[in-house]
Parts: sequence; structure tokens; C-alpha cells
Amino acid sequence: MSVIRLSLANKKLGTRHTSALKSLLFGLILGLSLSTGSALAFFDIHGKKDDINNHTGKNKWTIVEIWESNCVACRAHMPEMVEFDGKLKNARLLSISLDGLRGIEDAEDFIAEFDIKFPTIITNYVEMNIWMEQNVGESLRGTPTFILFDPAGKLVAAQPGIVSTASLENFITQNSTKATPVVAQENESQNK
Repeated sequence: MSVIRLSLANKKLGTRHTSALKSLLFGLILGLSLSTGSALAFFDIHGKKDDINNHTGKNKWTIVEIWESNCVACRAHMPEMVEFDGKLKNARLLSISLDGLRGIEDAEDFIAEFDIKFPTIITNYVEMNIWMEQNVGESLRGTPTFILFDPAGKLVAAQPGIVSTASLENFITQNSTKATPVVAQENESQNK
């Protein structure tokens, strides 16, 4: 989606016309978004439409890390997440890149650099912020941000900033049923 700059219109059309133009453009953009069935642009790494809900539930916890390829904290923390992948038998990881489709090469380079094997959704800051406001009830504050879904797919936690894998593991272990094995066997993790 390209950015429409309305500030130039102020000089030529005047305030009354600019306000009407802004309303018209907003209506057109909203209408186009709603006509596609989804107002949010989430894609997999191959450019195919995707959604966070496709990766949640199914009797597993879902840990989501929202990152951007130029985020220093994201780069520092991602190796820990990659190492954590597969450690908990009842949890899966999902990453969300805010590099957007225009920055997909940066996202691909990041994924390759850190050897990320878990799924990645590509979106941008604006789209992710809309999702956060609709689902978490607050704005996206920056990267990294962590979101946690329970095994039923219910959003149970959201936290901006780095969250240690030990904290994630403790939360999941404390909130899992006793009948479900939580920690994967060492050899299962190594075979992944």
C-alpha cells in the first residue's frame, strides 16, 4: 500500500476541501481493505496470504516474537529463540517480521543469518499495530514484542521487550495441565 500525502492538497484545495478529500480517501482505503475479507496484510515468506490464527491453538502453546531485521535487541535475542525451538513438546514458535513486503529481502537475510526454522509471517508496523489494538487492546510499542497464546488459541499474554526463554518456559510449565508432557526429550530436540 502506498502512502498518500495529503499535506500538498492543503495548499491547493483549502481546509474545507482537504477534510472532505481525507474522508473520501479514508473511506476508499477502508472499503478496499474490507472487500478483500481482511483489513490486515499478513503474508508468509513466499508472499502467500497468512494469518496469526493459522498458527495458534491445536493443543499447543504458541510463542510469537515480533521483530524487525534492523532491530539490535531482536538480533541479540533471536539466537536464544532459535535454540529454544523444539524444547517444549507442547509449544511452537512463530515469528512476525515487520520488514513488510518491500523489505522481504531483509527479512529473508535475517531468517537465513539466524537459521530460523519456525514459521515467519511478514507484515509491517502499521498492520501489526492495528492487529495489536484489535486483539491485545494496546498499541505495538516496538520490537521485539512477545505474544503468547494458550493451547486453545486464546491470547493470554503480550509483552514488549525481550522476554527470556526461561521466563517463557516457566510460564508455560506453570500453566499447563499435569497430564501433558512439557519438556521434549533431549534426543527429540536434537533430531529436529
